[in-house]
Amino acid sequence: MEHGLTFQRQPSPAHLQQYQTSRDELIGLQQCAQTDSWHALTDSINHLTSVGTMWHKIKKIVKKRPRTALHHSPMEYAQTLIDTWSTQSSLDNLPTPVQEALSSQANLRTLRLVDALLQLDKEDDVPITPQELQRALTRGTATAPGEDGITYSVLRLLHKVPDNPLLQLFNMCFQRGYVPSAWTSSIIVPIPKPGTDKFRPISLTSCFCKVLERIFLNRLIFRLQSKLSPRLYGFLPQRGTHHCLLDLYTRLSPTSVVAFIDLKSAFDIANRDIILDQLVAFGIKGNLLRWIRSYLSNRTAQVLFRGACSTSRNFDLGTPQGGVLSPFLFNVLVHRLLAILPDIPGTTITCYADDICIHTDSPQNLQVLLHSFYDSSAACGLIISPDKSRIFSTRNPRTLPVFTVGGNVVPHCTQYTYLGAPVRVTPTIPARQRIHPIVTDLLDRLERRFIPVKWLANNVKGVSIPVARTIYIMFLRSVIDYLSPALCQLPKTALQPLEKFQNRVMRFILGCPASTRIVNMLTELNLTPLVDRIYANVTYFSIKCLCSPHLAPHYSNVILAALNPDMPRPHLRPGGRNLIRTVCADFQRLAIDVPAAEVVPELPPWREPLPFVSFTPTSKTAHPLLQKQLALETIACVSASVPTAHHLYVDGSMQADGSAACAVFSPTLEPPGGDGWIGRRLPDTSSSTYCELNGLLDAVTLLTERRLNGVIICDSKSALHALSSPRPADNHIVRDILCRLAYAHDNTLVVSFLWVPSHVGIAGNDTVDSLAKAACDLELPVIRTPPSLRHYKTILCSAMHTLTANRRNAERAHSVSIQHYDNFIDTSHKYRRHGLLVRRHNIVSARLRLGYRPVWQVCQTEDVSHYSTCKLCHLAKANTLEHYCLACPTVKDLLPQGQDLIYVCKYLLQNENLDVLLMRYPYFGGC
Repeated sequence: MEHGLTFQRQPSPAHLQQYQTSRDELIGLQQCAQTDSWHALTDSINHLTSVGTMWHKIKKIVKKRPRTALHHSPMEYAQTLIDTWSTQSSLDNLPTPVQEALSSQANLRTLRLVDALLQLDKEDDVPITPQELQRALTRGTATAPGEDGITYSVLRLLHKVPDNPLLQLFNMCFQRGYVPSAWTSSIIVPIPKPGTDKFRPISLTSCFCKVLERIFLNRLIFRLQSKLSPRLYGFLPQRGTHHCLLDLYTRLSPTSVVAFIDLKSAFDIANRDIILDQLVAFGIKGNLLRWIRSYLSNRTAQVLFRGACSTSRNFDLGTPQGGVLSPFLFNVLVHRLLAILPDIPGTTITCYADDICIHTDSPQNLQVLLHSFYDSSAACGLIISPDKSRIFSTRNPRTLPVFTVGGNVVPHCTQYTYLGAPVRVTPTIPARQRIHPIVTDLLDRLERRFIPVKWLANNVKGVSIPVARTIYIMFLRSVIDYLSPALCQLPKTALQPLEKFQNRVMRFILGCPASTRIVNMLTELNLTPLVDRIYANVTYFSIKCLCSPHLAPHYSNVILAALNPDMPRPHLRPGGRNLIRTVCADFQRLAIDVPAAEVVPELPPWREPLPFVSFTPTSKTAHPLLQKQLALETIACVSASVPTAHHLYVDGSMQADGSAACAVFSPTLEPPGGDGWIGRRLPDTSSSTYCELNGLLDAVTLLTERRLNGVIICDSKSALHALSSPRPADNHIVRDILCRLAYAHDNTLVVSFLWVPSHVGIAGNDTVDSLAKAACDLELPVIRTPPSLRHYKTILCSAMHTLTANRRNAERAHSVSIQHYDNFIDTSHKYRRHGLLVRRHNIVSARLRLGYRPVWQVCQTEDVSHYSTCKLCHLAKANTLEHYCLACPTVKDLLPQGQDLIYVCKYLLQNENLDVLLMRYPYFGGC
């Protein structure tokens, strides 16, 4: 039986034997904690996570191979890098004004920190729960391990050991506020920075510590997300680069002056004392604050370069790049920087990590803010780099004053790339250029990325068509999707080169000639034209901003003002006007009305339940009777583990007309209304997962209101997996379900979930399925549930595919290839997905489905008899091999009757028959 939302298996006896020694050591840690033997606890933890002990026990499982040296002097270069980075992160290496600003408040920060460490917090000091540990292990990706070589897979095996020693270890470290030295040492792997000869130091830390960091990160986000500045967008939930770009594009006006500030080695010199002081100001205290201080203290690292490892060095400043907590702690530091800046009307600051953008319409206000920014950054231990900072404006540079930061002049620029996107977007194409410069640069990037795709998808031994399509979507089209806010400001004619690029890629993926219809390729690959997708992406980003207006308040207000004809229009640049006009046109064309989503209160991480989910061990290939038998056995087994369990069957239904509904049925409970079990109608075009989640919510609500234990049986794996997904699509419904489950847990109620296959003959499943289908005919309630983001995405996707379908319908009457493809469009071909030597077979299948067009179709010259008529009988549009072999009356008496085309061709290829045919009709040889 599978428990949780991931398929978990019991460790094998061999694994248990290998980890028996580790289990004994962890139990010894618990005994040390009970006897307050602090030194023994320290030695045990360091011994457990050291290379000499744990690595030798698990190296047969990890199978890590040592790297070989490829550099002429890798040891020397690794030592140079570690010396450079350790010196850069030294407190003595900071400029004198920064050191003086930091030392002026050092004593006061120390007093506040000591006072907060001595206090206790009932919320922050709650012990780590098994649900938090399970969730952190489940969401941990397969990253490179630290110096000890222990991976997440090993930790998941340790988590299954009886008595959960991993949870005991983490709780002891948390209660003591202690971080083992093996967790504060890291291996730095130099990653080359694009376009430069420099390296970015990425730290490989212990996976033990990463799991604990992820647990504390969830707690910090829960406590501080509402307290952080709304001008922070990086490394926070539901805040991304598109919010920054859309906000900037709708602020730019002909009088705008923008300053892009570059912080010198911001992550490497982040001051840890300032971070801790800001956490104290936020109200963090007790064990959590003590653990974070230990996490940031006494950090050491060594560089691994080309297989050679340098000596270890201490790092006084910075947060480890690669740590789970590092980005959030840097946001805390930037919040302190923004908090001490003066509030100047008409001036806004947007921060995404260390990329800072200052926008204003007054050059004088900008200069005042730059002086304040320089003093505030020095007080926070940060250094501004004037050489890399820029002042951007569409004004004449001669009319602007000279801007300075710390006595250094900040250069002007007419174009700037912010977060990978161009800032200045002009809809018109400059003179003497056939393609817009932004499109030209994008095409160059796409062509470079297309080169490895050609090697992977060659026609001889390349990847299959589905794999090639996935590579195109993830590796090429994702670049266009990211730049959609900038590309949306251009007219459709300027985006045609991108459309031609996608057409060329589709021909390459399918292996089809240039004469293949574009609409056929789009339908076969389930793609949409790029121009339509660019506009749909920006519309979807706008919908997200309107659903959560607090994330991008300025952009949301601009959209609402543009949709309201009575409100004045903002004074924007031409590119911004095109963007707003396009979004509003899509809203009106698709009749989209986006209400602000209700803010769902989140549960504390230590109270958030982990749903108990079981899955029937079966597959689609199994016989239906076997599936039914396995499902009944699983239901009986799960019911035996729940005291006085009631069975509730849940199902959702979507009809062809777009209507949707959900239903709940129980053979042992009375219906809620007393009039029998009925379903609930949901908004049209709802997704299947949305319907199933609403059914799960109704079932959990019924059990909690009646204070009953139960087993909720569902046939949707996607809905059950969404209950523990870190970012579910229907977040508000999942939150409601989790709140109900937390209430059930507080009242000692047991609610379990079970997946069973659909339509295998289980009576409850069949009954609830009929109830859900019948509920689709009900009327929508007056109080409707707010549609989810997936609902809007479905509307936009269907609108894009509708445009392609309309184009096919318009071209069908004049295209034989579209008429030919209509015979295959309803039965999609399942191209082989496994293996790399199947591409040539995929191409043959794709060409047969899409169809080659005759010569007279390619040339579009039906009035020329040479291309369109038969050379023997002069029948129009009959210059084909099939006509000559089967239908031409001139040679009909020379051919065998009642035979297929292959036999006729073999008959004609015989020498005596071919000679007779050429003697009677000499022109036949030129066909």
